[in-house]
Formats: sequence, C-alpha cells, structure tokens
Amino acid sequence: MKTIFIWSVLTFLAVCNAYSQEKHYEFNRLNTRKQTLKGQSTSEIYVVSCLKTEESLNPEYTKLKSELEKVITDSISKTADYYKALDRFNDISTVKSKVVAFNSSSKSFRNKVTFLKEAQILASKHNIKDLFYSDNYINKGMKAGFLLLSLNPENMKAHLNKILLKLDNKIEVPEKPTYESIAVLREKLSNTKKTKDIKNLKNKRGYALQNNIVPPEEITGDFSVVGEYFVLNRPTNRFLKDQLISKKTVLNLRIAKEKLYTKEERVLIQNKRTKEMYLVDNSFLNGFSVKS
Repeated sequence: MKTIFIWSVLTFLAVCNAYSQEKHYEFNRLNTRKQTLKGQSTSEIYVVSCLKTEESLNPEYTKLKSELEKVITDSISKTADYYKALDRFNDISTVKSKVVAFNSSSKSFRNKVTFLKEAQILASKHNIKDLFYSDNYINKGMKAGFLLLSLNPENMKAHLNKILLKLDNKIEVPEKPTYESIAVLREKLSNTKKTKDIKNLKNKRGYALQNNIVPPEEITGDFSVVGEYFVLNRPTNRFLKDQLISKKTVLNLRIAKEKLYTKEERVLIQNKRTKEMYLVDNSFLNGFSVKS
C-alpha cells in the first residue's frame, strides 16, 4: 500500500514537472513599452503562416475532368446549332405555307397579298434573297420587280412555284444531336480522387515567413512555443525561399549556412486564442514577456 502511494506521488510530481517545463509566454503593450524605455531591444519580428499542402493532381481525375468539360461544351454547341437549324426550318416551312395559301386562294390580290408580305419578312430573317413581296418599307430594292409580277397573276404564280421547288430541294428537317453521357462522366469523376495520396507528397506541412514585420508592442496575449527554426533565404532541395526548417533538417541535408538568413535558430510562437504565429528571437521572449 505504501509503495502504491509513493508511485502515485512520483507520477503526480512528474506530470507537474512536465507541465511546468512547457514553454508559455505572456505579453502586453504596457510591459513591452516599459522594457523598450529601459533600453531592451529585439530583432525584427515576422508574421508566419502555414504553407499549403503541395497537392499533386491525380492524372486520371484531370483526364476525366477535361473530358467532361469537352462533352459539356460540345453538347451546348450542338444544342445551340440544332435549335438554330430548327428555327430556320420552321420559319421556312411557314414561308412555304404562306406562298401555298396565296396561290390557292381565290380572293383578290389585295385581300391575299398579306400572305406574301409575311413570307417575305420570314425569308429576309434567314437571308433568303428570293422575291416574295416588296413595298416602300419591306424589301424595297425589289419593288419594281414585284410590281410587274403583281400585274400578271400567272407569272406571279409561276415565279412563286419555282421558289417553292428550290426551297424543297434545299431545306431538310434537322436531326436531333446525339450526346455522350454527361451523367456517367460526372459519376466517374465523383468517384475518382482529385489528388494523389498525401503520404506520397514531399512537403506535407510547413511554415513560411510573410512580408509584414510586426513591432514588439503588437504582440499581446498568451503564447506557446511551436518550435525553433532556421529560415531559408533561397529555394533549396524541395523547400521554398522564406520557408522555416528545423536544425535536424539543416544537418541531415547538409544545407550550407549561406542559404540561411541567420546562423542561429529563431523561435516560432503562436497566440493561443487567435492562432496567429510570429518568428521571434530569445531576446524578445526573455526581455518582453510578463514574469509570473
């Protein structure tokens, strides 16, 4: 029983000791200004952000996406062309019916000429140059020819029948387009991974300096230490310029000191509440943190 009690005490002390060794710092403007007035200084403080994961797109996903986009574009184009051709076919069919109605009507020319007027408007819409009707406002360039035809009903009928025959030989019912299955491609795409497995990526996570420099008095609140890092001043190996790397990485990759901004490590700290991160040196931690 005594042994169990001793082990419990030792465990409690070990946990407390480990907790007490965690590096936490508190900063506030008033204390920072006091230390500044006393002559305390520090090197430049930089904002740090997490690097985005280097995603490598799955070639199969890229292929399917490209294929889907092409099929959608083609289907839109085919649909537009089909309805344009269908509109033309319907209008020309109406032109033909108007001409037939004019030729078969026993009414006077004045009472049935409206059929030709309507036919001419639709024909002009589709850039058909044949003469159906003309006046001072519609197809006025052929007014003289229309006047001569209107004076001779038989010539008018023969003229219109020739146009009908020509239209019959040229105009066909447009075929409905066929489409590749967009739904099938979308389903394949949804079941395909966009990126390669993250375990195969070179840089799973990292940190990098931002351009903005923060004055010491802007650092306020409770902070914890993320770690100690060097900063690259140029791209090296698989790392980027301004990226933070550990001492272990520097040693393992034998990165030359000339590729680092400083010869000494700096400390990355993070605000516990806002999660903002800053790269500072030990003089800032020791000189400006509020002593408990």
